[in-house]
Amino acid sequence: MMISMKDIQEGMIPNGLLIIVALLGISRFGGAHGMSMAILGLTSYGLYKMYPFLKNQEWLGWGDVKMMTVSGLWIDLSQIPLFLMVGGGIGIGIALFWRALKRGHRFPLGPALALALGICIVADDGLSIGEKKMTTTFTAHRLPPASGLKPDSIVVLIHGYGANGEDLLSLGSAWASLLPNTLFVAPDGPDTSELNPFGNQWFGLGDWDPAQKLTETQIDRMVKDIQGLTPSFNRYLDELLEIHGLPSEKLALVGFSQGAMVALHLALHRPLCAGVVAYSGAFLDDPKETKISHPPILLIHGLDDQLLAPFFSQMAEEHLKALHVPVTLSLLPGLSHGIDERGLNIGGAFLKKNLYETHQSDLWDQVKKSSH
Repeated sequence: MMISMKDIQEGMIPNGLLIIVALLGISRFGGAHGMSMAILGLTSYGLYKMYPFLKNQEWLGWGDVKMMTVSGLWIDLSQIPLFLMVGGGIGIGIALFWRALKRGHRFPLGPALALALGICIVADDGLSIGEKKMTTTFTAHRLPPASGLKPDSIVVLIHGYGANGEDLLSLGSAWASLLPNTLFVAPDGPDTSELNPFGNQWFGLGDWDPAQKLTETQIDRMVKDIQGLTPSFNRYLDELLEIHGLPSEKLALVGFSQGAMVALHLALHRPLCAGVVAYSGAFLDDPKETKISHPPILLIHGLDDQLLAPFFSQMAEEHLKALHVPVTLSLLPGLSHGIDERGLNIGGAFLKKNLYETHQSDLWDQVKKSSH
């Protein structure tokens, strides 16, 4: 509203308002919409430069270019056509109205861009509300901070196939002295395990055979199952952060086996978090995908793992590097499908560094470096 009023009254969009819009977008989505920002920025700059050359009159002002660029921080790639269509349509209406008032050829486009952005945000929120009808709820086991103080960070522990959250909460006990102000939360998988009626699963593995190579069909099915779980799990994580008044960069995910697969996908499809520790897991997503966040990731895998070969973590490292995600791989000789003291020490040190010693600006520096 303020952007629209300023543009109508003064014929300009103040940089201060644009900075506020940009900071709010970064706070909410991190760098997840960086590609949208780049596309809208380049598109608007091209129109700013080319339209006067072709039509001998100005259409976009420099403030409009900045407004379109900043809007990209708020919208998904799939929403860009909607943003341009709505903004263009409303802009034409404003232009005709402006000329009817005999105010000249130069008219304020800021109100059209602001309204287009608002419609895109409302449309996205409306989709989220619709998804809530299918929301999965999670039962979680908790270990409060060892210090007895209010938590300043959260580690979510995501168990493996056939286990439950209580099983993995022992990691929190092992790291309690290292991370004294951290709340450890270990949710149960939403479904009862197909093979262990006393355990849980994040998705089915009825067709899994460790002795056989995974087929494309199996991988596609697992990715779809994880994608179906992601909206509900992300809402659960957002609610955790909101309850404790913490920002996204104070959240870390730790997953084991199937839980590691879930953790890697989640972290790349939500605002930038402090990091991920993936024990004995795999990265199943498309390595060419661009709509992702770039949290620091630590992969730990036993070289003697017969259930989920270390090859999976080696491929995960390769694919994550291709996506410019900062990743470290630690392969442990003599370890089968499990977590030993070495893995605990490496994982704990990683979490301490990224939750206690690394600030948000440092996380963004890591992302920038990984993109070069």
